[in-house]
Amino acid sequence: MIIVLPVLSAILGILAFLPANLWFFGFLFLVPLFIFFLKEKLLWRLILGAFIFRFILMLGAVYYTLEPLAWLSSIGIFLGLPISIFIFKKVLKYLQTRQFVSLLVLLPFLWTVFDYLTARYSLLPGYIITTGNIFGSSPFLGLSAIGGLTLLTFFAALVNMLITSIFNFRKSDFRKITVIVIIIIIMLISAWQISNYQIQKNAENYSNLENSFNIASISTNENFNWLSFNKIKDKLTDKDINLIIFPENIFNNAVNNKKVYQDLAKKLNTNLIATFSTIQNTKKYNSSILFDKNGKIIDTYNKNHLTFIGEYWPFGNWHPFFFNWLKKNNPSIKNYAVFNPQSQYYKGEKKILTMKQFNNETILFASLICLEIHYPSDIKKYKKMGAQFIINPTSNRWIYIGTRHFLYLNNNLRKIKATQLKIPIILAGIKDFAGIITPSGEIKFVDFADQNKNYEIFLGKIKY
Repeated sequence: MIIVLPVLSAILGILAFLPANLWFFGFLFLVPLFIFFLKEKLLWRLILGAFIFRFILMLGAVYYTLEPLAWLSSIGIFLGLPISIFIFKKVLKYLQTRQFVSLLVLLPFLWTVFDYLTARYSLLPGYIITTGNIFGSSPFLGLSAIGGLTLLTFFAALVNMLITSIFNFRKSDFRKITVIVIIIIIMLISAWQISNYQIQKNAENYSNLENSFNIASISTNENFNWLSFNKIKDKLTDKDINLIIFPENIFNNAVNNKKVYQDLAKKLNTNLIATFSTIQNTKKYNSSILFDKNGKIIDTYNKNHLTFIGEYWPFGNWHPFFFNWLKKNNPSIKNYAVFNPQSQYYKGEKKILTMKQFNNETILFASLICLEIHYPSDIKKYKKMGAQFIINPTSNRWIYIGTRHFLYLNNNLRKIKATQLKIPIILAGIKDFAGIITPSGEIKFVDFADQNKNYEIFLGKIKY
């Protein structure tokens, strides 16, 4: 019956990751799994339990990313956790230490390490299902200003560990249980207060910035067309806008659409950034192109982190048989690299984009294309390189079901990064929101799912 514990943990985890602000389950869902890890002695059962937990959790929380190779890579890395626990059990037994207590203390550290490794090194980035991401829409968001996603993950694992310790006491150990409960309450209240302080501090610092400029970011659904593009052009005419941000690949794999955006930038007399496929020296890139108000290309960023299946496929002409069914049911993915090796993209270099303001002032920013926003360490590098804000042009055509679920977790991650780095993030996407996430984690946006039209325009202000 002990194998039931990983299943229970997975169910509680699914609740925590639901787009319903059930973040409090983040402090509970690891308890059954931790008890399982502490009590189980056989390696194969530890591995089986961890596999069951991870598979069920992914099935309920990130089902929209289902792809066997990517999921197997994620689960395979995660299985390093039960193997490590088994090794530590043997070492602690050899050292004749208090195995239960020592392993209990180690669990938050081991969990945080493997949560990160699984997210970072699986074939598709898995940061949206890291424990810390649960708290992107919680009163504890401000903790990310101190230690980012890692601190949120460790804090949650620590609380789960303390709750787990209660189950080791007998009913007669009332005093010990009371002490643990008091410690947990003090930790939660203290963390909440620290979080509030950090959020207020970020909000005040951002509010006190003296410089600002106006933006327009675009959100569309998958039915966006040239007629809608012309309507956007008409709506933005004579608007006081300093930068327009278009979603990624708005015309679905059209290559070298530079002329379209050059003409638009000149007509609207404003800076404009668009993300689409380009050919440079016979190589194909996914590029963010920055145009000035005269239609001149003033900077280019080529996507650095390519997406598995869509932009690169390392297995040549072979692909799983069911991919043909996926292509048939979702024709928008027919040009993915997995179906045509000639469609693969080349990797670009990390770089900052430079824009001149109306007063000739230089503004630096980063364009993180689609899932590039899922790599926290890279985002920190862009901040160190001088980025004053980040734009995140996306295309979520690949999502067949679960769009709202994905966007909830994706926005959690973006709020955590904006709060940690203390710079705003601009959203513009297909089947995504358009808006701004401020350094205090506040999100202002318009929705792509308008029933009367297939686009929305967000007008806002960025401070720097």
